[in-house]
Amino acid sequence: MKAIDYENNLNDFLKKYNHQPNLTKKLDNLPDISFTQSLIDEIVLWKIDRYVSLDNEILLSLDNLKSFTQGRHQQAQPVLETLLKVHGVDLPMASTFLRFRNPRVFQIIDKHAYRAVYDKKYPLHSKSPPSEKISTYFDYLDKLIKLCRERNLEFQNIDRLLYMFDKRTNGKL
Repeated sequence: MKAIDYENNLNDFLKKYNHQPNLTKKLDNLPDISFTQSLIDEIVLWKIDRYVSLDNEILLSLDNLKSFTQGRHQQAQPVLETLLKVHGVDLPMASTFLRFRNPRVFQIIDKHAYRAVYDKKYPLHSKSPPSEKISTYFDYLDKLIKLCRERNLEFQNIDRLLYMFDKRTNGKL
């Protein structure tokens, strides 16, 4: 059915619109300001529904990960559990936050890097239980530590190496 052919009040649909409510309100009420790259980034993230808003408590818990040392990644379980509850954050995004906070301890897990390590398809999806995601991630980090030791690789960049390795040697997902 086309909207023009709808006989009832089309405005009723607007009442049900609830896409990224806080960011939508912010973007709808922009003052007369120049666009910046930061603002463009927010608009893009709004459009693709990937905008993530973390409260101060979560941000502080991420900052506390700076002091972690390699092999102690399981101590981040409470932080990871909290991140996985945030709208728009699944394990690949959560691992990205962790990696950029402390790349000596955490690396990004994604479909390519996972396949490069395990030679099989990434087993998780958005509906997988958080406990399964966390267990998979910690096992993955353990494998990365072992791989880096055995092959004399730098842990800080292993996720990037694996991503490119998989794309070049294993092809498309």
